[in-house]
Amino acid sequence: MFNKLIPNNQNLLITILTIFSLAVNQYYGNKGVFPIEGFAFFDTAYRIFHGDVPFKDYWAVSGVFIDYTQFIFFKIFGVNFQAYVLHASIVNCLLTIMTFFYAKNLNISIYFCFFYALIFSLLAYTTSGTLYVDNHASLICLAAIYFFIFGIIQNRKNYFFLVPPLIGIAFFTKPAPTIYIFLFLSIVLLAYVITSKKYQILLNLFYSTAIFLSFIFLFIYLQNIPIELILEQYFYFPVTIANQRYENFTFSFDNVILNFKFIYFFLIPLIVINLKKLVYIKNYFTHDEFSIFFIILGFTICLIFHQLNTKNQLFILFLIPVICILLHSQLMKARIEKKNFLITFFTIACIFFTYKYHIRFNENRKFHEMVNVNFNLAADASKIDKKLTGLKWITPSYSTSPNAEIGLIIDTLKVLKFDSSKKMIISNYSFFSAILEENTYSPSRWFISNGGAYPIEKNKYFSSYKNYLYEIIDKKQIDSIYVIFPVKEEELLRYVNMKCFKKKMMNKIATKFEIIPKCQFKN
Repeated sequence: MFNKLIPNNQNLLITILTIFSLAVNQYYGNKGVFPIEGFAFFDTAYRIFHGDVPFKDYWAVSGVFIDYTQFIFFKIFGVNFQAYVLHASIVNCLLTIMTFFYAKNLNISIYFCFFYALIFSLLAYTTSGTLYVDNHASLICLAAIYFFIFGIIQNRKNYFFLVPPLIGIAFFTKPAPTIYIFLFLSIVLLAYVITSKKYQILLNLFYSTAIFLSFIFLFIYLQNIPIELILEQYFYFPVTIANQRYENFTFSFDNVILNFKFIYFFLIPLIVINLKKLVYIKNYFTHDEFSIFFIILGFTICLIFHQLNTKNQLFILFLIPVICILLHSQLMKARIEKKNFLITFFTIACIFFTYKYHIRFNENRKFHEMVNVNFNLAADASKIDKKLTGLKWITPSYSTSPNAEIGLIIDTLKVLKFDSSKKMIISNYSFFSAILEENTYSPSRWFISNGGAYPIEKNKYFSSYKNYLYEIIDKKQIDSIYVIFPVKEEELLRYVNMKCFKKKMMNKIATKFEIIPKCQFKN
């Protein structure tokens, strides 16, 4: 009778996971905002309504796939912040459900499957809440990893068919860490096919890769995007950033070990178990169990390397339940004393670490630099515009006076609405296009001075971006350019000669640079 109840229990548990993973991300995605990250895809997705295309109309080093999927969300649910957060919430939900089945495929009790998936939902997209390229790409890669594992366990070749398009989608979300994971998976897939002699898998991989690439080339053709723009923005320029980061990388115990100690807490016992099996079990490296371990190990190393290289806030915390699930599964099969005690111990540790990170990253919003923010001071963002209804507005820059920041934004919107000229807006409040319901021709989704979003001085593609900016101004017949604090004027003036502008302070945060007709922009 109990066995008959399990399918019903499973449906109930999946329903609970679905509701919880959606709701928890939706809640924390509305708890404060870090404008440069929190609105990164808001205007770019909206601008697709106006016919804008990444690479041609704004410099795109990542996030192209997110722009188009968010455009679809806006098309279905309307242009509003809740539809924006819902996109991230649905990704959080889908990967949570997949994590449940990942645990189930490893023969873990259905209630432990539920427990681990619940923990995963707190540590996956929820730490950001809003759309973020690293979370998005990493989670899509994890989906590819899951399908690879499902294909191994269930011996079904169709699962492998889904791996290349998922990796491709992740790549067009963010090249790194996708490229590391692609290279690793390619090696593992080839080794798996050779050792298992399942050569049909290669045919499935070839077909799905060909279909995906055909779709990409068709899209490029229909959108009339010059290939050289894609190569320069998405391949060549990011390589210069990566090379610079490699040169500045410092190996230290704190950097490599202590920052990821709670991931290693579960990973090291898993490594020990498999090393022992390699010694005592003949040809263990050809076993499916070892393949699954090696996939999770490689995926973890790729993400740790990427995290070290980007030096961003921790976004790979979801690895804790992913690794713990596999450790749980292998402990169940291990011939060791007190294995039930060890399973309980690691489960409790998983709960403790999740609670710790939940408080730090979800409640205190550390990911978006809001650890010291008093959220009781948050204001209703609908004061800015109804499209932002539901967002509790408070930012790191105005943590003690959110209403003052809202007032400045409202005043800036009035200035922009009154100005009927064709204008470009350079701002990290990337919602002006959507609120004004007009194209504001921003040349990038981010404006940061460190050169991570577009080339700055001393970068080999600096002059290329400068000419790209000139072409946008000329092609779109821009009359004036607004630079809105905290973005600094140098994000414009490092490319364009000041003598071509009439500068005017419009309010405390908005500066207007009116373009002098027929002026030569080049410095």
